Amino acid sequence: MRKALFSLAVLSAGLMAQNLSLDDAIRIALENNRNLKISQTALKIADAQYHQALSARYPQLTASATAMRMDEDPSFLMKGTFTLPQEFTNGLALSGAVTQDEIASMMSGQPSNHANLATTLGLVQSGSIPSQSIPLNMDVKQMDRDLGVLRLDMMYPLYSGGKIDAVIKQAALNKSIQSEEARRSESEVIYDVKRYYYGAMLAQHLSAETHDTLERMNMVKDLTETFYQGGSLKVKKTDYLRTLTTVNMIASMDEEMKSNAELAKSALINATGLPWNSTVELTQNEFPAPQLSGDLKTLVDDAYKFNPTYAQLKLAIDVQSAKVDEASSAYLPSIALTANAQKLLNSYDAGVVNDTNKNSWTIGVGLQWNLFEGFRTDYAVQEAKLNKLNFQHKEVLLQEGLALQVKYAFIKLGQSERQNVALTNAKTSATENADLNTRAYQEDMVETKDVIEAQIMETFAKAAYWKNLHDFAASKAQLDYIIASQSTQAK
Repeated sequence: MRKALFSLAVLSAGLMAQNLSLDDAIRIALENNRNLKISQTALKIADAQYHQALSARYPQLTASATAMRMDEDPSFLMKGTFTLPQEFTNGLALSGAVTQDEIASMMSGQPSNHANLATTLGLVQSGSIPSQSIPLNMDVKQMDRDLGVLRLDMMYPLYSGGKIDAVIKQAALNKSIQSEEARRSESEVIYDVKRYYYGAMLAQHLSAETHDTLERMNMVKDLTETFYQGGSLKVKKTDYLRTLTTVNMIASMDEEMKSNAELAKSALINATGLPWNSTVELTQNEFPAPQLSGDLKTLVDDAYKFNPTYAQLKLAIDVQSAKVDEASSAYLPSIALTANAQKLLNSYDAGVVNDTNKNSWTIGVGLQWNLFEGFRTDYAVQEAKLNKLNFQHKEVLLQEGLALQVKYAFIKLGQSERQNVALTNAKTSATENADLNTRAYQEDMVETKDVIEAQIMETFAKAAYWKNLHDFAASKAQLDYIIASQSTQAK
């Protein structure tokens, strides 16, 4: 029972008609459209990327901690020989030839009777004492096998040849490109809603006019049948059959127009993002007055100024200029300020982990300059410049395309404006002609084909009138979409 009540509630909600104006439809579509949400998310991503690029201007600090155990205590092993200094060797020779007291007496000028003294002194003075070497075999413990290292590193770029500025500029331009993309998506949503809303309005008008024609033709059919059965000399069986055929054809058209009106509303529902089983009623029934404003040159200039696709292309050209700067930065050196602080955690207090080495810091300036890379930088710069040139060629094509689109919409607006006067008069005269023929037919004063023709002509005139109003509104919506100066949601 609960499931049945729930299903009934859902069905009732789907069948409940929602009054919908054009502004309401646009507002709902902007809230529900998935493509617009994607564009807005892409804009947020571009903003995050921009702030990532800005981080290159700040110092980079890195902290690290390492704990390790080695298989055994590391040691420093020295093998080989060590040559003693000549002065030290001479001293050893003298120390073996004479006592220190005798050396002192000799140095004071007193004579000495030591037999080896004169000989040794002579050898020392003549440099004949050969250099002496001693063997080395040292195994020194450096530290305990358990080691911890705490380290803080800092790097601050002082100069990058313009690379950092170029990358930040590209990120900022990409953010602007995504902003224009969001604005373009918004313009597309508004344009689609306007097209479908105006299409639904036209379908309703045509359905109403077809239904009115069917009612009038049913009255004509009844009159024709009365005249035919009453023995009128002007109304024959062929007139009755012609009338009956016309009524049936219009009845078929009436059903088709009703279906078209429902299909147009379904398309509008889909464009607004409402649930598929929603039912809407249009509260707006009148098209905008077909009045052309502005001149073609001004509209083209506005398109160059406001069109988001054109704005994106111009921003893309600026991005390529920044890419040229980025590639050219490879010709110049990169300079950075570096610093680090380190603490060694080890239970040993000698070797390489003595008190002096356990806590240390360094500060310095580093320079890197790629002097030759096989002409890679030259070709990277050339590639960036050619890409920029390619986008500049696309800009010319887009300018021509935008101008043609604006011109086409402008011509259609002018055509609809001029046609409106003639179609308004045609609708009025066709309605008057149909009324006169109907009244005359009631008096059996005109032929059946004349009243049928008058009714059909009235329907055609009204249909042409409504279609012309629709075409003007649709062309105006297209022109607004091309220029996109009214879109403010995604700025």
